[in-house]
Amino acid sequence: MKVVLLISGAVVALVVAFVLALGGDRAEASVPGPPTCSVPAAAPAAPAPPGGNTFGGITLSPIQIDTAQKVIGVAKAKKITRRGATISIQTAMQESKLDPQNDSGRALGPFQQIAPGPYRAYVGYDPHDPAASAGGFFTVLTTQVPGYDQDPRPNQDLAQAVQRSGAGAQKYTQWQGFAEAITGALYDGSGPPLKCADQSVKGPIAVSIRGNEVTLPPQAGVAGVITASSPQVAKAIGSGLAWLGTPYAWGGGNANGPTKGISDGGGAADKHGDFNKVGFDCAGLTFYSYAQAGVMLTKPSATQLTNAKTVVSFAQAQPGDLLFWGRHHVAMYLGIAGGNQMMLEAPQSGDVVKVSKVRKGGDFRNVAARPISGAVND
Repeated sequence: MKVVLLISGAVVALVVAFVLALGGDRAEASVPGPPTCSVPAAAPAAPAPPGGNTFGGITLSPIQIDTAQKVIGVAKAKKITRRGATISIQTAMQESKLDPQNDSGRALGPFQQIAPGPYRAYVGYDPHDPAASAGGFFTVLTTQVPGYDQDPRPNQDLAQAVQRSGAGAQKYTQWQGFAEAITGALYDGSGPPLKCADQSVKGPIAVSIRGNEVTLPPQAGVAGVITASSPQVAKAIGSGLAWLGTPYAWGGGNANGPTKGISDGGGAADKHGDFNKVGFDCAGLTFYSYAQAGVMLTKPSATQLTNAKTVVSFAQAQPGDLLFWGRHHVAMYLGIAGGNQMMLEAPQSGDVVKVSKVRKGGDFRNVAARPISGAVND
């Protein structure tokens, strides 16, 4: 992931490396970098510190955008004011560059929280979950500075009141212009909107992905626009849709795309000649799709449930979640299209990658696994 800062006309690249990993065979392929969204330029609302920076713009990855959306979503749900939301983004940018997997010793997650925290506010949740950790941050802010919205002190002092950072309050100053811009875009729409370029995916089928939205291609057999929880999840959905019509091949598929199938020892796959086909099996398709979004799943299909970050009931499923039948089949949920609950799957030998109605009978597990945790309603 790269955070690109335009500072005084010069470009400084800060590379924050991390992997959102659920396990799996990392030797199969290199994972492509995710596309980016940009935050409109904004001048700092407070003077820069000595030797400080004037920001012309910051380019964020979908993971950073996802973190910001969840933090601001919690602010709105808790009726935190726009200033409070700005302080939270200002803080998370300084502490972790909006990286939910950032750890530094005992300090964890986007806000670098150390349990139990002031007022035991950091207890009982995963600090890597942007929504949960934002809730902890706002608990301390509203308890420590109950009149924060009208407090005459600058934002960095209120951030310091929550974080009690050894580096001091001044470190938060440099991010205020950025925080004002992204909060304006996400909190109440008062600022310029985020600009997310169309995401491109490889494959034989052209798929339109714009921000969080994926337009189903004609080959899906049903029309509609899928709204994912983040651009990162949208990339996973679109990456799978780009291979509609690809043959099912038992054992096929890795992070690079379809691969030659393997023998199942004289079973159904061998009868259909899967060992001579290049394609995906069910877990290979979901493995590939999420790899394009920077998330490495595991195989076979059953492990994609046991290793999931979050598991909810099917009634709470969101587009991009994984659905399961017994221990032998996995598909990606797409949400409602054409009036039906739809999914993307590589069904079985003799078939192809397709969009199907969700089958709820038989050994359907009635749960949904979420490879990327931290949605506001998790």
